Amino acid sequence: MSGSPIKLSSPDQFDPKTMQLVFVHIPKSGGTSFHAALEDMSGGGYLPLVPGQNDPEDINTLWGIGGHFNYESPLVQFTKKDRVYVTLLRDPVERFVSFYHHVQARPYHHLAKADPELLEMGPGDFARRLAAIGNREVSNLQCKMITGRGGITGVKAANHARAQFTICAPLTKQPQIVAWLARAAGVEEPPEVQRLNTSKAKAPVDLSDADRAFVEGLNADDMVLFERASAKGWDSFED
Repeated sequence: MSGSPIKLSSPDQFDPKTMQLVFVHIPKSGGTSFHAALEDMSGGGYLPLVPGQNDPEDINTLWGIGGHFNYESPLVQFTKKDRVYVTLLRDPVERFVSFYHHVQARPYHHLAKADPELLEMGPGDFARRLAAIGNREVSNLQCKMITGRGGITGVKAANHARAQFTICAPLTKQPQIVAWLARAAGVEEPPEVQRLNTSKAKAPVDLSDADRAFVEGLNADDMVLFERASAKGWDSFED
């Protein structure tokens, strides 16, 4: 029997005997650094999951799990504890630029191997090429991952996040979020968050007005989700 999503209002409500942290790691949103902080604060009780490489039975003994899976991932459904969902959001244009850097710096990336011309493209052509083939990385990925479904509007995704996620906040609030979760883990001193998996760009990227508008158009629903999650009063992590 699997557990159910549960939303906490305080870190003191977290009960590791009946609950499990579930981090939905949206690519290029600071998640690699966040994984490291979660591993540190949990004393080895947190595991980044890779579909097909983790034993579902072992998952249920852990304080927390995380990975590039969406809200409705079958992998998460194996958890028998109630699930405390957490995710980090990023400005959609910034996330796209980071993804562009990521691929440009890695000729071995599966997209670059399938289409080597991507490595020679500017960000605008890069976005248009991937949009033409329906690549999910460049179009409302954040809405898709926090709901587990495609074609969800930004408003509906935001409503879902407020109802189902204990934490759904911008990357800029990561220090406050880590402190909150450290308290949930019973750790007095939150771990320092280090910048990991940062891509070295070949050159600074300046999006033209046309290219920026195209990327924003591709991510119109993610823009709404991010704006709502960044609004005053959305969560307790006010700057």
